[in-house]
Amino acid sequence: MSIAINKLMQVTGNKKALKRLEKGFTLVELMVVIVIVGVLSSVALPQFMGVKDKAKLNTQIAELAGLARECSSAIIAEGPYPSAYASGTAENTNTGLAISGDCNGGDISTAPEANINYTTAIAKSSGAKCGSISIGSGKKCMATVKSSDGLISYSEI
Repeated sequence: MSIAINKLMQVTGNKKALKRLEKGFTLVELMVVIVIVGVLSSVALPQFMGVKDKAKLNTQIAELAGLARECSSAIIAEGPYPSAYASGTAENTNTGLAISGDCNGGDISTAPEANINYTTAIAKSSGAKCGSISIGSGKKCMATVKSSDGLISYSEI
């Protein structure tokens, strides 16, 4: 670069041409840009906090609704009923959804004898939909399938 500058100085004999080549950002301009980026990130970052927790809860609610519909359909159609869940009552699904009871009476040809409850983990933020109910922070979504007629009811607990 210095060779080009020297040549330009020799040809033009002008310091204005040299100043045009050496233009750049001042320290003040760079600091202003850093401050603007910092302010924008401080405003945007809280919007993304808790996204993982919301996604996990929504996954549980989707699984809850799917399993409740499967059980309800089997009860209404009077079989075949879904196979027994892995452990019966504990948090036995990949997402942590708690299931009380099985949607069969011991095998796939027998109806369940008691209502089946599907319950999510505690919501860390409000706004998730459980059926038509909006769940508040610190609450759970529960779907109950009635063993007598297969009706599904959603509640916040």
